[in-house]
Amino acid sequence: MKNLFTLTLVLFLSATAVFAQSNKATHTVSVNVAEIAVISVSGDVSMRIATATAGQAPDPVSAKSSYNVTTNGEDKKITAELDTDMPEGLTLNATMDAPEGATSAGKKALSKTAVDLVSKIEQVRGTGLGLTYEAVATVEADPDNVTRTVTYTITKN
Repeated sequence: MKNLFTLTLVLFLSATAVFAQSNKATHTVSVNVAEIAVISVSGDVSMRIATATAGQAPDPVSAKSSYNVTTNGEDKKITAELDTDMPEGLTLNATMDAPEGATSAGKKALSKTAVDLVSKIEQVRGTGLGLTYEAVATVEADPDNVTRTVTYTITKN
């Protein structure tokens, strides 16, 4: 009988708890905004060095492209590096226009070692920013097709 009474009491209390709900509910929601630093470049670039003035080095050529950048971080920079150094007699330069508030380093020769192209980037969203390549050859450059991959990275300044 004692067990029956205990079982009845437990069932009664459980049923009361189910029916005793409130017309309010709360929920804690946490949002973590991660640091974002993304860059994209548009299209591939092709240049052809095919002219020179007699007695002078071959004429340099240039090509324009563009890039987009978004970061919610502070004190960032954009670096660029090649997958493989350029062959003897051939230099590939790059110039990036800086997004608002940042600073462009101007024209820089690219190699396997990363070089700074834009610095002092602070919380920005930039689209269609100018990216210019220049190929410069000396007479020591062998006639050849040279293809390199340029990697752009956003890092801490």
